Amino acid sequence: MKKMIKIFSVIVAALATMGCDDFLTVDPQDAIVAENYYTTEERVRQNTASLYSRVWWDFHCQFMWLAGDELAGDLYYTYDAEGHFYYNKVGAGNSFNNNGWTGLYRVISYANSIINDMPPAASANGVGEQIISKAVAEARFVRAVAYYYITECWDEAPIIENAAEKITSGNPSDIFVNKHTKSSIYRFICEDLEFAAGILPETDEQAGRATKWSALGMLARAYVTRGAYESNAEYFTKAKEYARQVIEDSGLALYPDYSTMFDVVADNSPESLFAIQTMVGEYSAGSSRNVNFSRGSRIADQTWGAGKGPTISLQEQYSANDGRRKWVYMTHGDYYPNLAVGDGGYTYYFVYCDPADYETQIESASEMLAHIKKYVIGKAADNGGQVGQNQDAANNIYLLRLSDVYFLYAEATMGTSMSTTDQTALGYINQVLGRGNAGYELSGTLTYEQLIRERRKEFAFESVSWFDIRRYYYRDSEAAIAYLNDMKRDRIYSFDWDNIDTGSKTGEELRNTTDGLFNDRDNYVQSWETRVDATKTTPDESNRVNNIVFTEASMTMSLPSEVTTQAPVLLEDAVDYYND
Repeated sequence: MKKMIKIFSVIVAALATMGCDDFLTVDPQDAIVAENYYTTEERVRQNTASLYSRVWWDFHCQFMWLAGDELAGDLYYTYDAEGHFYYNKVGAGNSFNNNGWTGLYRVISYANSIINDMPPAASANGVGEQIISKAVAEARFVRAVAYYYITECWDEAPIIENAAEKITSGNPSDIFVNKHTKSSIYRFICEDLEFAAGILPETDEQAGRATKWSALGMLARAYVTRGAYESNAEYFTKAKEYARQVIEDSGLALYPDYSTMFDVVADNSPESLFAIQTMVGEYSAGSSRNVNFSRGSRIADQTWGAGKGPTISLQEQYSANDGRRKWVYMTHGDYYPNLAVGDGGYTYYFVYCDPADYETQIESASEMLAHIKKYVIGKAADNGGQVGQNQDAANNIYLLRLSDVYFLYAEATMGTSMSTTDQTALGYINQVLGRGNAGYELSGTLTYEQLIRERRKEFAFESVSWFDIRRYYYRDSEAAIAYLNDMKRDRIYSFDWDNIDTGSKTGEELRNTTDGLFNDRDNYVQSWETRVDATKTTPDESNRVNNIVFTEASMTMSLPSEVTTQAPVLLEDAVDYYND
């Protein structure tokens, strides 16, 4: 399908030129274009292929991990507007907040164009009804996924099925409608997914397209979330059955190797139920994770990841023998033969200096003493040219993995309670743990907080954690907020200059990669970013000023000011979408 995605689509081109004023619509003039475009089955397939690729760019490039990982307390990064997500200071004026909202509505606009404009045009051109129905099902599946992210970030938002029907002024940009309630949005999501599940095939000849199992997996996620939000046992029952069908009836299996699951080699494996399809060659066509997460020039040609790393709180979740840890984040002594292949592989050091000049630091210690590995695949020479020069790499970005459905089964089994002893549910989670060589199994009673912590380790840096915490919040708001506030995000590592005698040591003795003082973990101490007394470096609670505090108001992002300025109606109370 990646070859098909490369084929130019006039409607995608129209979307690419849209400004923020057009966030709810594709210009209805595209219906005229559609008549001349949807002339064959191949044309329909070409256009629906784009549902899986660059139309997601504004969402996945930054907002996805800023909200999903950084706001959740897994990813440390404090620079400028991106740092607002770490510090829990995301406001209406945050540009990335706006990118996320407009980006997701762009996905919806494109899906709506296929749902509304394609069928009459394709039918008039003799395209078979089965092909048309499948294309609509794909678009409704993608639309549902986009609305899931919208309601889990901003709670209430406009439901737009057909933008053209909402225009009253003759100006296609003037679609100003009330927000709809969260309950309405979840009903809409489930209706879209149930439609898709009834139409989509169990397999598709083009790997990466949505299938029946993709839709059922998303239904499990939607109903688990809806059940928690509305405290409705019936929804948990539905979620459990949808998850069961995916696990037991699909014939799909967990990908066997956690260490390569986020590399190109794992693209569209049986574990991948839905993923953004990426490729090298053009800006916005590939994954920017490799660029955004890579530590430095030793492992990447382009890199913005030096200041990013796993929070101390996340690091503390992994046991010493958890086989997943090394493939989630790098820390001192970790060796990766598939990175910096031309140099014999990459070994992570807190500080790495030029071997010929130890005064020159090529890599410096981070505040977390660690950096991200997941989705980092190195330079083009390390992976057969699957990294480009346009912030692009060809390792797909997961939106739903089969292992997530295994966890969702256990969560659905709990229903409205906060624990389960169901051995089938624990067995499914243990299969996931065994695949990742976690080094332990679950037994006895599984509590909801344990489940969230297990999910945190399995899905770290996959932009899942914030949405897990939201479900925790629906079940027990006080416990979820306490969970967030217990992360102590203002804790960092710093070199213990006060207690280390550097004496008359030379630069080489201080910085030597293998045994220098800067590469000895014992010479670093955890301290607070903000302290009452700056001379006290130890994390003494009495000396702490914690500026990162979550409250109920923190659990929903503000609507972007660019959007509410354009459409003040969005500041009014939400209304129900359905009349019954």
